Amino acid sequence: MAKYTRILSIDGGGIRGIIPAQVAVSIEKKLQQKSGNPDARIADYFDLIAGTSAGGILTCIYLCPDAENPHRPRWSAQDAVNFSIDSGRDVFKKSFWQTLYSLDGLIDEKYPSDRLELFLGATFRDCKLSELLKPCLISSYDIERRKAHFFNQIDAKTNPEEDYFIRDVARATSAAPSYFEVPKIRSLTNESYVLVDGGVFANNPALCAYAEVRSKFRIPDERPDRGPTAKDMVILSLGTGSAQQKYPYEEVKNWGQLEWVQPLMDILITGVSETVDYQLMQIFDSIEKPNQYLRINPDLSNEKPIPIDEASEENISELVRIGLEQADKYNQELDRFIDLLLAE
Repeated sequence: MAKYTRILSIDGGGIRGIIPAQVAVSIEKKLQQKSGNPDARIADYFDLIAGTSAGGILTCIYLCPDAENPHRPRWSAQDAVNFSIDSGRDVFKKSFWQTLYSLDGLIDEKYPSDRLELFLGATFRDCKLSELLKPCLISSYDIERRKAHFFNQIDAKTNPEEDYFIRDVARATSAAPSYFEVPKIRSLTNESYVLVDGGVFANNPALCAYAEVRSKFRIPDERPDRGPTAKDMVILSLGTGSAQQKYPYEEVKNWGQLEWVQPLMDILITGVSETVDYQLMQIFDSIEKPNQYLRINPDLSNEKPIPIDEASEENISELVRIGLEQADKYNQELDRFIDLLLAE
C-alpha cells in the first residue's frame, strides 16, 4: 500500500496541453525505471487525477481502460502527447468562412464543434465516467444553474445520475467560451446540463483536488471517519505555461469595457492559478513538508507568444520542446517526487 495519497493535477490551456503531456512522458519513463516495471503507466501511481479543459481530456486519456483488458490503461503517456497533437491539428483548423462569419470569434464561436465532437467520439467511444480506472475530478461550469460542475468517478460509480459518457465529459470541460459552441450534455439518467470550460473558475484544479481527497478519501487503518490531511498527500501540479502580458499604466488608464474584456480574462485565469499555487505552497510549508508539493509551469514570457488555439507545425514543435525542457529542468525534483509516489 502506498505511503501517501498521490494526486496529479493538470491545468487547462488548449493546444498548450502538449507541455504537461510531454512532461508526463518523462514521469512515466521514470516510474518504469524506478519501479522495474516496463508496463507502468501514469494511472498506476496516482490515486486521483484532476484536470481542467486540455488537462481534463488528458485525465480521461490516462484513466481510460483498455477494452480488451479493462483493468489496465488503454494508452501510454506518449499516446496522450500524440492525441494532443493530432486533435489540435484537426480541431483548431481555421475555416475562412467560419472566421468571416464569426468575426474571428467576436459574434459566434471561433471554431465549429463538430470536428471536436467527432474526434472525442472516435477516441472514447462509449466509455463511461464510472469505468475510469481511478478517481478523477474534471471541472466544468454550469451556466444555467450558475454553479461549478465536477465530473467525479467516485460519485459516478455509486450514482447513475452522476455518470456520463467520457466523450461528453471531455466536450464539456474543453468548451472554451467564444472558441466552441456551448454544449448541452446529458447524464446516463438523461438529466441535461449546459456546461462550459472549467477554466472560467479553476484553470488550475490542484486545490479542488486537495479538497476532494480530504472529503472523499478515507484511511481505514488510521482514521476510518476522516480523510487524509496534507501530511498524508503528495501533489504534482502541471501547468500549460504562463505568459504574463504586462499592462502599463499609460496604456490602460483610460480603458473602457471593450478594451478591458480580453485583459481581464487573462488576469483572472492566471491570477486564480497563481493563487492556487500560493495556497498549496503555504499548506505544505506550514506542516514542514514542502517537498510533497511540486508545481511545474513554464514561464513563457520570453518565448514567442503561443495562443491556446495556434496549432501550426512550428508551434506544436515549440510546445514539445518546452515540455522536454521542463522535464529536464525539473529532473532532480521529479526524481525525488517519484520516490514519494513509490514509497510504501
